Amino acid sequence: MKRLGCIALVFAAACSSGGNAKSPAAGPPPDAQLTQLQTSMTELLERLDVLNDRMTRLEQAQAEISSGPPSPSPAQSAPAPHHAPPPPPAPSSAVAGAQMADAYRNAIVLFGRNRLAESRAAFQRVLDTDPHGELADNALFWIGETYYSAGQYPDAMRFYTRVMRDFPDQNKAPDAMFKLALAYERTSDLGLARKTLEEVIKRYPYSASAASAKAELKRIKY
Repeated sequence: MKRLGCIALVFAAACSSGGNAKSPAAGPPPDAQLTQLQTSMTELLERLDVLNDRMTRLEQAQAEISSGPPSPSPAQSAPAPHHAPPPPPAPSSAVAGAQMADAYRNAIVLFGRNRLAESRAAFQRVLDTDPHGELADNALFWIGETYYSAGQYPDAMRFYTRVMRDFPDQNKAPDAMFKLALAYERTSDLGLARKTLEEVIKRYPYSASAASAKAELKRIKY
């Protein structure tokens, strides 16, 4: 799923500049302000992803309804009184996709409220329901984020690595690689952090994560 580039760049700028921001004495500490901003931007981006996905699926369903079944031939139009009625149709893929999108959005809301364990379980259900679907890489990434936010960096690394390994061309791969670098920083492995940041820039040069990686490399240069 694609995101709006301008919003993503705003989010990247907010993440990279948070460490230098200073709040007034009467306001919350900088870390709290940055966390609140990141959460708000995260929810906005993910809701855009979900809405785009739902709109696409609903448009496809509407197109199927508009086209309708092919007109029957005269022979097919003859009554068949002795035939049993057809079974009710199965739920359409569009309905299933909308339900999945709602479950994913609920998991994002839980994360924004810092209900990390509940959010993790909700993302895991999305992943288990369709482990190779359009939301699989997102669900894996956000499971990693719940661990990162809880300070469980080795667990977070496992899920970021799975995104990179299983979905290298999907939209969450650059984000996962960038957050893997930050997790290396948190565990004091600056060598691997720098190497991973450089890899983000090399593999995904036009992504918002690449812009964030460049800023982070300057910050940990020495």
